[in-house]
Amino acid sequence: MMKLLTMLLSLTCVIDKHINAFGIPSPFQPQKMFTSLSAKYGPPSDDTDIQYPPPFVPTAEQQAKFASIFNQVMECEVREHLPSILTSNIDLLVELRGEAGVNLIHEQVAKVEATGNEEMIQRAHAAVEYIVYFLEAFVSEAKIIDDNNKQLLGKILRCMTAEDDNSSSLSKQEKLDALMKEEKDNFTAGFLKHLEGECTRIANAKKMDKETTKLLEVMRMIQTRILEELGQDLGEGAQVLGQLLGYESSDERMAVLDAGLNVRGKEFAKKLQAMTEEALEGFQNVPGGVDPGLVAIIKEVDDRIKTFIASA
Repeated sequence: MMKLLTMLLSLTCVIDKHINAFGIPSPFQPQKMFTSLSAKYGPPSDDTDIQYPPPFVPTAEQQAKFASIFNQVMECEVREHLPSILTSNIDLLVELRGEAGVNLIHEQVAKVEATGNEEMIQRAHAAVEYIVYFLEAFVSEAKIIDDNNKQLLGKILRCMTAEDDNSSSLSKQEKLDALMKEEKDNFTAGFLKHLEGECTRIANAKKMDKETTKLLEVMRMIQTRILEELGQDLGEGAQVLGQLLGYESSDERMAVLDAGLNVRGKEFAKKLQAMTEEALEGFQNVPGGVDPGLVAIIKEVDDRIKTFIASA
């Protein structure tokens, strides 16, 4: 996810050249913005197989949050701050899809128009255009990444399930090892999240037959193998913490850390633990405090390292 947001920030910096009063001269297409990112492996299904989700109804809390986000964008005086406002609330904004999202936008614009303040009305319209354009860019980029993740997972699955080729000098395990090293740079936090999502989807299948159970076993093996591969090349010092912060899932973060500590040993663990302690102490001296989520992650890493050192 971090890599995706970084790319989006770069994208919006380029787009910003064409913004007038932080608005973008593009048509308001909310329905296109909230397209579904879900897809299956293999050929597309017939229309008769498509199951459309029920209409989304935002809660009172979500409505209030959206109103706050809209006002922040509308009143923002520094263009460079706009992407961070939206990226920090991206989950909510993407969830407010279809008619529900359109209605919330119309409500906010109507409130501003009722004031008769022409300047604020223009800013409200500009805010709508900016939000829509930004989310269209996000959804488009997310779709590309989702497709790439599917292709990569399919490539690994084919390697693991292919029949042994007697004419080849490489065994299936050797081919898998080679593929893992070749694709290591593509084993991003986003790919691990995609893989975990597929495992969850299969595990929650209404009918678990032998083939489905076997597929889930293979997917879990892939997950473990990737975490081991990432752990072997964890890096040094601050680089390690940066890598670990890229994982949204605590289980994935701890699995990579455990694999890395087992490979690098106790001395490396002590050096890393000194850095986490220093970071936690430094957080206490930051004016205004530090993001509680960041503090929780570093504390979790610190505790895990201490446990490893104590048992090593």
